[in-house]
Amino acid sequence: MAHPSARHPRESGYGHWRWQRISAILTLILMVYFTYLMVALGPLTYLEARSFVATPHQGIALGSLVIVGLFHAALGVQMIIEDYVPLASGRLVLVMMARVVFIFASLVGLVAVGLIMGWVQGAV
Repeated sequence: MAHPSARHPRESGYGHWRWQRISAILTLILMVYFTYLMVALGPLTYLEARSFVATPHQGIALGSLVIVGLFHAALGVQMIIEDYVPLASGRLVLVMMARVVFIFASLVGLVAVGLIMGWVQGAV
């Protein structure tokens, strides 16, 4: 049986449910892509791995994986908090804290990829 919110888009929670599924599919596709590449390329030295990520299409794909993967994780953590934290006021604070942590992690990941690709200036 389908999730009740999947059948009724106007129900509360449908958007969260839909984005959880979309981000899961995108994360799976990107993870399969990178797993295939890593197996096909074999062992890489640090400089080879860095030049691999520095190519525009690989860097963009890796940046997308960072964003989509952490977005998916944030949605999952939000659901865990909403399901298992008994106090509504405590839930709101924890959800907001989790969002800040995931936003910060996303920015750090994107800056790291940007530094490798040369899009962000820094001491590399």
